[in-house]
Amino acid sequence: MHAKDYLKKIGVHTCIYFTATTLLLLFLYFVMSIDLTNGIHPLAQICILPFSFLLGVANVFFKYAEDWEIGWRVAIHYCLTLGGAFTCLYLPNKAEGNSSGGLIIFVVLTVLYALVMGIVLGVRARIRRVTRDTGRYKNLYRENDSKKSKSGKSLKNDKDDYQNVFKKN
Repeated sequence: MHAKDYLKKIGVHTCIYFTATTLLLLFLYFVMSIDLTNGIHPLAQICILPFSFLLGVANVFFKYAEDWEIGWRVAIHYCLTLGGAFTCLYLPNKAEGNSSGGLIIFVVLTVLYALVMGIVLGVRARIRRVTRDTGRYKNLYRENDSKKSKSGKSLKNDKDDYQNVFKKN
């Protein structure tokens, strides 16, 4: 793929994550807030955009950087995702003087990330195990066709061929 294709994918992912994150935060604010006269602060709303961009870059990198090992891709995805969430969403909106709350949120998000990524990697490994790799598949039936004589009859004896057990002689 070209850089233009990657940028297009990152842009689409960013738009989707921005919309989903905005709607989720508005829903959480609606459910948790007692006073609905004030909404989410506009600066907090703007901070969702860089988080969405980092999340889009992380997901496109994780999916399309197949020449990197899976451990490095997961580590970079983790850093971009949790680093983006922490620096773009938590730090601009945190209350003054509450640093232990940040540590608790960081640990909870790390555990949540580990659970989700464990499920994703498990499903991904299962799909790869079940899917047959056609690159290593060797067609045995084509080789048998090439062993036929010019008259069209097989050079093998019928009694030795397990596929011709039910053929009449």
